[in-house]
Amino acid sequence: MGFNEIAAKAVRKVGIKTSKKLRRKGIVAGDLPRPEPTVIKGEKYVCGYSVKEVMPADVTAKTYWIAGHGIGHKIERVHDPITVSAMWIGADDNGGYVHLAADIIGLTNFELNIVRENLKDFMEESKCAGVFLSFSHTHAGFDTVGYWGQLYKLQSGKDPEYMELLLKSLEQVAREAYANRTEGKLYIGTIRVPEAQYDKREPVVLHDVLTRTRFVPDNGSTETWFMNFAAHPNTLGGGNRDVSADYPYWLRKTINEAKPVNVLFGAGAIGAVDPGYFCDDVVERTRIQGETLAKAALEIDNDKEMPVEITVLQHKYFSPVDNGLLALMVTIGAVCGQRYASDKGDLGLALLTEMVYIKLGTQQILMLPGEPFPEVVYGGAVEADKSATGRGTDINPTPIIDVVGDKDLLVYAVSNDMTGYCVAPNDFVLHKTQPYIEQGKDVFDRRHYHETNSLGYLTNEAIVENVAELMSRLGK
Repeated sequence: MGFNEIAAKAVRKVGIKTSKKLRRKGIVAGDLPRPEPTVIKGEKYVCGYSVKEVMPADVTAKTYWIAGHGIGHKIERVHDPITVSAMWIGADDNGGYVHLAADIIGLTNFELNIVRENLKDFMEESKCAGVFLSFSHTHAGFDTVGYWGQLYKLQSGKDPEYMELLLKSLEQVAREAYANRTEGKLYIGTIRVPEAQYDKREPVVLHDVLTRTRFVPDNGSTETWFMNFAAHPNTLGGGNRDVSADYPYWLRKTINEAKPVNVLFGAGAIGAVDPGYFCDDVVERTRIQGETLAKAALEIDNDKEMPVEITVLQHKYFSPVDNGLLALMVTIGAVCGQRYASDKGDLGLALLTEMVYIKLGTQQILMLPGEPFPEVVYGGAVEADKSATGRGTDINPTPIIDVVGDKDLLVYAVSNDMTGYCVAPNDFVLHKTQPYIEQGKDVFDRRHYHETNSLGYLTNEAIVENVAELMSRLGK
């Protein structure tokens, strides 16, 4: 028996033991509060924007770990700064919500809730229905989750001082965006950009729509665009040691060279979806990816003005955790999380997480935790003869757009919580003796990496069940 097999059995035992301890303490996944949706109406949209660089002064003098491509990679240089930004979206003075965007790999829901707690006074005064955060998921930023440091030494990759700076910066831009609000009109437009995506894993399912939520102030001041596209900001590759927002930096830069615009970015359903493969040079490819998306955004000509009505519904739920290694990271304090004993799954553990439903005018929006594969959201999983497991789509939950009943659903994934990949069940393959530690191989002898960074097999089911419950509370 090799080391990895011993480790896999050990972490599983730790997970089961943790579940039993939580159950004895009464920390059990049960019923959660189910608030009614908040509906905000008015005569005018009022929106505001704020942005802040989140860069430590000692970035190259002190050891910081880069997130996204293996552990133990130290940051050596700065290509472009990491930023956080915020957009307040409201109606008259009747309330609204804050949509934050950050050039980071992710953040746990536990840490986002610290920001929310510090904003309680602001939320009450502004009639704020929620503070929500979309990550760009750059693989060239600071480790803000904890995975990418020196886990072999049981050390988190997060720097406490940097995390404090990040959380305070998120709080600051949220307050400033509200303070900077002005009246105007809100538009949503789309354009397809197929050349800016590459699916590196079968089945090839791509949602190549770039969505632009565009606020135009009545007073002629700077417009604010919130961009959404599904492609991993991992273009710089595993050999990169430069801090960078990756292609979203070039997206913003190129738009601003053509027109002064406040630009925010949030990722879509990015599971196994890489940027377009424009050339072999990773630095050049990153620039071309951002410029391609920026030029497409500037060409959008199908804007629809949104009626002034906002619906917000935040939905907390429990997601089963079968990944003993991820559970262990929480146990040793490398990663933050709220774990509960559960009746579901192999380990009997569950993570408290959330999803958010928003309706802006006529546009339905769903903010999902983690990195769902496109087929989870849009369908397109293959039948048994071509599937990784040899099983058909009958074992897969209903695609999310069918649950919502909206093929034009706007999805912000990697939002409000970094929970790993969400893989369709008939494509979910684990190593037979070293699950979640070593990559498994499917019936076609293809390796399956993404499952090792997922909560487990039940993740897709949990998301779809809770989307259905959420929609039922909206009367849909």
